[in-house]
Amino acid sequence: MAEKNPEVQISEELLRDYASVRSKWARQAIEDNEFRNGMQWTKDQVDTLTRRAQEPLVVNVIYPAVEQAKALLTANAPRFQSTGRENSDVRTGTIFSDLMSWVWDNSAGNTELKEAIDDYYVKGIGCMMVYHDPNADYGKGELFIKAIDPLNVYIDPSSTDAYMKDASNIIISKLHSESQLIAMYPELEEVIKEANESKVAPSDDSVRYGLEDQMVSKSDIESSRMGTRHDRQLEVIERLTKIRVPHYRAYDPNTDNEKIMTEVEFQEYSEKPAFIVSNKNTDRIITDDLEVQQYQEIQEEFGNVFHLMMNPVTGEQMMMQGEETAAALPDTTTMLQPLTYAQLIERGDIISNQIDITRIYQIVSIGGTLLFENMLPLEDYPIVSFMNNHNRNPYPLSDVRMVKGLQEYINKIRSLIVAHASSSTNVKLLIPRGSMNRKNLEEEWGRAGTAVIEYDPELGQPIVAGPVPLPNELYKNEADAKADIERILGIYSLMQGDPSNMPQTFKGTIALDEYGQRRIKSKRDDIEEGLNQLAKVVIAFIQATYNTQKVIRLIQPNNKPKQLTINEPMYDNISGEFLGRLNDVTVGKYDIVVVSGSTLPSNRFARFEYYMELYKSGLIDQIEVLKQTEVADMEGVINRSSKMKQLMSQVSSQEKQIKDLSGDLQTAQRELVHARQRVEVEKFKSDLKESSNRADMATQLYKSRTEDELKKVKGVVAEQEATNNEIIPLEE
Repeated sequence: MAEKNPEVQISEELLRDYASVRSKWARQAIEDNEFRNGMQWTKDQVDTLTRRAQEPLVVNVIYPAVEQAKALLTANAPRFQSTGRENSDVRTGTIFSDLMSWVWDNSAGNTELKEAIDDYYVKGIGCMMVYHDPNADYGKGELFIKAIDPLNVYIDPSSTDAYMKDASNIIISKLHSESQLIAMYPELEEVIKEANESKVAPSDDSVRYGLEDQMVSKSDIESSRMGTRHDRQLEVIERLTKIRVPHYRAYDPNTDNEKIMTEVEFQEYSEKPAFIVSNKNTDRIITDDLEVQQYQEIQEEFGNVFHLMMNPVTGEQMMMQGEETAAALPDTTTMLQPLTYAQLIERGDIISNQIDITRIYQIVSIGGTLLFENMLPLEDYPIVSFMNNHNRNPYPLSDVRMVKGLQEYINKIRSLIVAHASSSTNVKLLIPRGSMNRKNLEEEWGRAGTAVIEYDPELGQPIVAGPVPLPNELYKNEADAKADIERILGIYSLMQGDPSNMPQTFKGTIALDEYGQRRIKSKRDDIEEGLNQLAKVVIAFIQATYNTQKVIRLIQPNNKPKQLTINEPMYDNISGEFLGRLNDVTVGKYDIVVVSGSTLPSNRFARFEYYMELYKSGLIDQIEVLKQTEVADMEGVINRSSKMKQLMSQVSSQEKQIKDLSGDLQTAQRELVHARQRVEVEKFKSDLKESSNRADMATQLYKSRTEDELKKVKGVVAEQEATNNEIIPLEE
């Protein structure tokens, strides 16, 4: 037999040790999971109740309570915010929130988170894992998030941190079919086929009894597949451990640049060229890549010593090889001293020291054979735990374990109530012994709830004892036990908006029970802090694996698509020289956190009223208000509203135009009346003037005729006087 790999041997030994310590917790976790799914009676209890003619009923209060708690904690998808630790990282830092959302959506993160929270409530611990699939995205690789069964996770028993940060090892042991493993690792097909079908991790059996055989356990699956050779079941053991890897830290004060490098990267860094540029006044150390390239070109053309002269034709300064002459510009002699970063480190111009950085080492084995080893570029484990009721050990107590007694109490009370009801409704027939054929009578009366009892009348009349009525307090105890389960889980009925249990002051509102608020807040804090740890791992993976240009498309909370390009190369338009990368996510340090309370439900109606107040104040538009409603055809409403606004705007403009035209018409009418009046006046004036003219003309004519008549009379008088003088001369 070939000697087993030492790392594989360590993994199997640690798995046995960890499994033996956690065996009690694993058994309880399996029992709690089966108990939540309806397996709430043991076989002895069922046999006892059957002998008593009682029904072993299951009134499962825990299952809907856990589902309600999951619904409360995952009502909305988590939102992430990221910030850069330095001013230069702020712009790129905003991209990481989009990247985290994209990884979350690409991994169906909401579904995976529900699985983890289910394990958190039922088994006491939920686990989520970040992994890199190199074959995804056409071989470019993708990051994914998934929930893993905590029963497959074996944690260092000495760990006291709620997120397993101080664990020396974390082991994942899971059975896979041979065909599944070959599909996952096609390049390792020969190793998989040669692996032994051995199992190191123990199997835990079910201890509860399901009346209807409600669930299929892992042991049932394993037993049904045992012995088949068509598709073997192989155990894959993945061990994650923290190791210290030497790195080098270098700080260049000339460019204020700090780098953390591996040994290979530091060797390349030490060989990079640099210059010391000396003149009469100063000595400068040149380490900037662009400046170094420029001085290399100067060195090739003018050598290590040059000076400046004035060009007599153009009047511009130009470089000349050698030291300055009488015709040169004074004090312009410059000396170039080429050297490497290693020489600058020796001189102390660049500060460098060796440091040890924590890295996650991954050892994967199958059937006692090493499958592969890998160094993950992470400081923290890629597995994040959500521990419920953490007791400073990796074996937390589940909420189902805390309410298990109350659930059994409810089942027993309900069984007693049903048994009492059955006894109360049974018909008891008392007949004298031997009075008739009992068999025929039982066939006639052989119906449910009927009993036939023979008695001997010679011994006296029988005493009939009916069942004692159950007290009302018994029914109240069952209701109180249900409320206690909801209260312990933090989903008291007030949180479900049950008006019957609300105080009068909260009628018509969705009130929160104070204890339920604290419980849900505690759970929310556990989940959000776990998501923060998960986001840190995703960021580290992104910076280590997304080193080429990548275009991602995601849907924003407002349901609008968004396209983002990371690591986009930039080149000079003229020379084609590489200038760097836009949105380079491989450099810098960033912090990313979950927006507190983003996963919790909110009161729709209160939020709608809040948005309506903002809308009335003119701070938001109609679209933002409609987003808070459940209007099915929101786009149609917006389009119709837009058309209505356009029509209203047109009507308003037309009304204004009509008003203006109406005013113009009134003005025109008034002016027309005034014009008509002026015309009439002018016409009257014309007629009057004409009459006046006629009167003047008549007067003038009359005057002329009068003067003519006067002249005639004067002529006649003159002629008469002349005649008289001739006849009778006047005395002188």
